[in-house]
Amino acid sequence: MAAGAIDWETVYKEYEPKVRAYIYNRVNDPEDVNDLCSDVFLKLMQKKDELMEMPGAVSTRIFLITKSRVIDFYRTHKVKYEIPEAMTDGMDLEQQTIDKETLESLADALEQLETRLRDIIVLHYYGEKKLTEIAEAMGMSYRNIKILHKKALESLKKLMD
Repeated sequence: MAAGAIDWETVYKEYEPKVRAYIYNRVNDPEDVNDLCSDVFLKLMQKKDELMEMPGAVSTRIFLITKSRVIDFYRTHKVKYEIPEAMTDGMDLEQQTIDKETLESLADALEQLETRLRDIIVLHYYGEKKLTEIAEAMGMSYRNIKILHKKALESLKKLMD
């Protein structure tokens, strides 16, 4: 690329698969992945005047925008669970209230976890990813992910007590 000139088509072709893979490893729904990927490049285009002055910063900006969009996605799409009616048959109101409070306590505890610990818990339990898949996606060893997973569970237990 010439100094000050950015070939946006080349940037898109080069980074779109990387952005899509990053998002897919963190968000399980293909429609959400498509939306988030589009958002990343839309935000990039909104910043193109800034980036024309510093063409070398494009890859860094793409990564930061992608990471921010995934974080925003989880902030705005909080996981909400309801107990199915079939399970509530015969369950008294007190037990239903306790279950709801437990889920709310879990949600609060998750929000208090360090980002990477929360990512591991969310990907493993909500994203149904294996620890080996999470290790690969996060660029960490399986052993390290196991240790962090255990640490996250211990932290959640303390936060919920």
